[in-house]
Amino acid sequence: MHHRAALFARTLRYLGESGFKGPIVVSDHSPPEHRNVITQVVAGAPGLDLTMVGHAPDLHFLDRLVDCARRAGTPFVHLHADDDFVILPTLDVLVERLRERPDAAAAMGINVHVAFVDRDVTVAPKFAVEAIDPFARLVAGLESYSSVLYALRRRDEFIASMSFARARCPDVQFWQYLETCMATLAGPVLTVDDLHYVRAVHAAKWSATLVRERSADHFPYLILSPEFAPRVAAFQAALLEACLDRSIAVDHAALDAGLIHLLHRGLAIMGLPEKRFAAPDTTRDAAARLEARFRDPADPATRQLRRIFEM
Repeated sequence: MHHRAALFARTLRYLGESGFKGPIVVSDHSPPEHRNVITQVVAGAPGLDLTMVGHAPDLHFLDRLVDCARRAGTPFVHLHADDDFVILPTLDVLVERLRERPDAAAAMGINVHVAFVDRDVTVAPKFAVEAIDPFARLVAGLESYSSVLYALRRRDEFIASMSFARARCPDVQFWQYLETCMATLAGPVLTVDDLHYVRAVHAAKWSATLVRERSADHFPYLILSPEFAPRVAAFQAALLEACLDRSIAVDHAALDAGLIHLLHRGLAIMGLPEKRFAAPDTTRDAAARLEARFRDPADPATRQLRRIFEM
């Protein structure tokens, strides 16, 4: 949108300097009176294959993604936020993995979250889901959830998964869960041990805003919302519908256990509100911070991060 034009310009500069040659479909959902802002940024980014799409400001996020994917016309698609960085050498590796595995639905590498102000790097683990049996993949995906929102995806799978999730769970928390589950039902999700996607951490980020505003649409405050139980029920019903449509036998006890794992993860990963009266904790969870490979100056991932920091 227009008020994030500087971030969008940075992304285009990064992709251009990285030598990206693929088609880029841009969804601009600025209000009509501000539509020229993003158009001017695009005009200042020669050398990229850009297609501009104007979407209504109130159009659902997944509807915009589906429209963009349909326009792409490529066998694979990759969502790219305006404030993030995809690692091009790893993207090439992921393309080859999907070409080698026509049964696979998605492929992704290591994701990191970076607060650029203090160069704090947190690794976001990603887990492969490669079982042959689709129900086993589904439950494994629930038990060790790894979002595929920013994975390399097959275009047809991406469109189908996003459309299914939008129709059944349009709320921000559960559409994310559901579209990833649809991908795991469509085929194995592959992972590689290479830096793939760098997510910027800042106060204006969508997830940060939802937490700061104590949004009932997102963990942790979702758990207190009267909408929580109906949304869980809609999510569970969608999973059962998807299995029925594919003639997949369902172990209901296993599915329920998987849902418990998923919901526990959702509450835990967003963290608890700050204590107001109790003594503060004296320990910090540093398990995911600056793993050894990101301290090694010779590691390719470290060099990629250094380049992004400089930009």
